[in-house]
Amino acid sequence: MQTLARALSCVLAVAFLACPGAGGRAAPAARPAEGEHDGDKQALRVYHIGNSVTDTIRYPALKEMVASAGDTYAYGRHMIPGAPLEWIFKHPDSGFKEETGYYPEALRDHAWDVLTLQPFDRQLTSDDGTGDLEVATKLIDLALPKSPGLRVYVYQRWPRRLGDEKKGYTLDYAGQWAKKYTRGWDGTNETRDYFERLTRALRDARPALEHPVQLVPVGDVLLELDRRMKAGQVPGFKGVEELYHDGIHFNNVGSFVVGTTFLATLYRQDPAGSDPAAYAVKKESHDGDISAELAKAIQACAWDVVREHPLAGVAEE
Repeated sequence: MQTLARALSCVLAVAFLACPGAGGRAAPAARPAEGEHDGDKQALRVYHIGNSVTDTIRYPALKEMVASAGDTYAYGRHMIPGAPLEWIFKHPDSGFKEETGYYPEALRDHAWDVLTLQPFDRQLTSDDGTGDLEVATKLIDLALPKSPGLRVYVYQRWPRRLGDEKKGYTLDYAGQWAKKYTRGWDGTNETRDYFERLTRALRDARPALEHPVQLVPVGDVLLELDRRMKAGQVPGFKGVEELYHDGIHFNNVGSFVVGTTFLATLYRQDPAGSDPAAYAVKKESHDGDISAELAKAIQACAWDVVREHPLAGVAEE
């Protein structure tokens, strides 16, 4: 119950994300035929399930950035603010959606190239079936009849900062990220170890998938970016804590990091040269500038991590 209360408390804080341009409802791109390629260009249909952390992708901005790289991103989503996957699964007609509908209709009736799942505030497994492994396998199974060649990705998000707005926040990103998963409510279910355990457990649970379950390594990109920021290699930043605007949510620069990591992972290509302009629009007081130098540093960091990551699917190619 404490976990549910904490999840639901996020609703008001992230309600702004439901508006257009901030992860809100927007018309998806025209749908290409399944697996369509035009030379080296890629057209992907991607369905996202998660909460406001998934909305941090800023889908319209990612769509523009992907287009600037010569590719196509058509998206759908089922998003409930503050909700774990288990809560979304049990509330199939609540939250925010695109034209393809909430997850039951979207996965049952539409073909997708990619499904991304964002774990949040649940354990790996649970006797009552609420664990991320149990729920994720149900969502995958629902999608497979219509999308037999589906590529499934676990969205590896980032740890929360400690504290609050009144007293201030603290973050030891590297220290928190390196903790081992304990199966307790101690923050270790938002660590590298947790997301990698879940990805491997899903591979074991569904070994017959055409593509093994993979991972979008946003958390690992942030770890390397934090190291480079502290080393003075990223203009204007001293650490990734500057990307947060509260305990967990990011400003536009943080969203650009997330979007760039998704582009590099899903499209399996170097994001260098893709246009960050859609992310550079400052809509809130906490948003910042994205200079050409900053964009280049973030793109290089994301690709350095993604291309070598053992679970992202690029090194395995």
